[in-house]
Amino acid sequence: MSTWAEEYRPKSLREVVGNPSAIAELEKWALSWEKGVPDKRAVILVGPPGTGKTSAALALAKDMGWTVVEMNASDKRNADAVRSVALRGAITQTFSDTGEFLSTATGGRKLVILDEADNLFGREDSGGVAAIVDTIRRTGQPIVLIANDFYALSRRSSSLRSLCRTIKFKPIHPSSAKAVLREVAKAEGITVPDEVFEYIGDHCDGDLRAAINDLELVSRGETSIVTAAVDAIGARDRESSVYAALEEIFRSGDARRAKESVRNLDESPEDMILWIDENVPLDYRRPDDLERAFRALGRADEYLARTRRRQQYGLWAYASDLMTMGVSAARQGRYAGGQFMFPQWLLKQSRSRGRRQVRNALASKLGRHLHMSRRTVLTDFLPTFRALYASDGDFKFAVTLDLDLDEKEVAFLLDEKEDSHAVRHLLERVGQVRGKEPAPARGRLEAVDEDSDDA
Repeated sequence: MSTWAEEYRPKSLREVVGNPSAIAELEKWALSWEKGVPDKRAVILVGPPGTGKTSAALALAKDMGWTVVEMNASDKRNADAVRSVALRGAITQTFSDTGEFLSTATGGRKLVILDEADNLFGREDSGGVAAIVDTIRRTGQPIVLIANDFYALSRRSSSLRSLCRTIKFKPIHPSSAKAVLREVAKAEGITVPDEVFEYIGDHCDGDLRAAINDLELVSRGETSIVTAAVDAIGARDRESSVYAALEEIFRSGDARRAKESVRNLDESPEDMILWIDENVPLDYRRPDDLERAFRALGRADEYLARTRRRQQYGLWAYASDLMTMGVSAARQGRYAGGQFMFPQWLLKQSRSRGRRQVRNALASKLGRHLHMSRRTVLTDFLPTFRALYASDGDFKFAVTLDLDLDEKEVAFLLDEKEDSHAVRHLLERVGQVRGKEPAPARGRLEAVDEDSDDA
């Protein structure tokens, strides 16, 4: 049996609750497909859970008469899965559920939906980032990417920002959530006290799906429930957003709220201070505000240093108070009100760590083929190999084919991004011949190996 959240999912965009501007923008994008393939072939629906992103995408398909090709969090997230499901669905013609051919020229289209797309590019992913960018570039069908965290989605590829239109969904207002709960209870024939609707609507944090699930929980097959039934819900433990915490620290003007904002964050004080340090100069306009804020941050950093030296993690509390309450109290003027930025230091460290991992994996692979240690490859061979790989097209093609290099390794050798044209073009050429019988002649790597032995 389906849950109430699924059963009462909107059947049309007109039934989607909240976010009227986002719904209008999504509908406008969909209508642009009636004139042909638009400049923005994909949209990214961004917002907290339960705000109607997936419901809006499915309702849009119904309104437009489009069939749906959907991948969600249960799918295997790698390049092969994306290409076999999303890309195949995006570039081919449309068939109805009954097998009837529907030409795109007469309006028959498919809507490709990648739900929870911000989880598509995790550590388990292998080539998914280039596959989805390639899908968007080649698609003849509309694509919707759905994400809770836009940064997690876009950090691996700058192309996503330029290729897609971003539409933001905001949390559902409590009054709207309560209205939906009343409609669901009426449809289910359940008598529910107003106090229950009020409690669930006020405590769902703008997550309509969670609110409907809570109503189903307290009902438990009953036709009439009492106010005390809400005790079964308990306190919902939702991980706070770093961006929401920054909002409280910089703009609430309340030191207590600033301190509480980081209580449930999955961020250590050593990471949180980087977030605050990055955004203070972007949000505080007055020089004296900046001076007081950085003085508090400097003092917090001293406590963090003592924590590392002495392993006395009780000092974290002092550091946390200084970087939250201290920075909050430092602002006396107006704030800039711009968009918060991810710490560049963390971003560079993440990229550097990823490149080192690719470099070491590639060195191990080369070492096995050339009968060298990984250390020897890294110190004596890899710099020359990279220069040769980048300058000799035939050698580059042969090495990529012989060693079965993936997009990360090719991007490292060419000093390009994974979704760049050079990387995609090379891997497409290799993909065209991969699986065929190899030529009888020796590969170039064997010649390199032989030269190395002679030396």
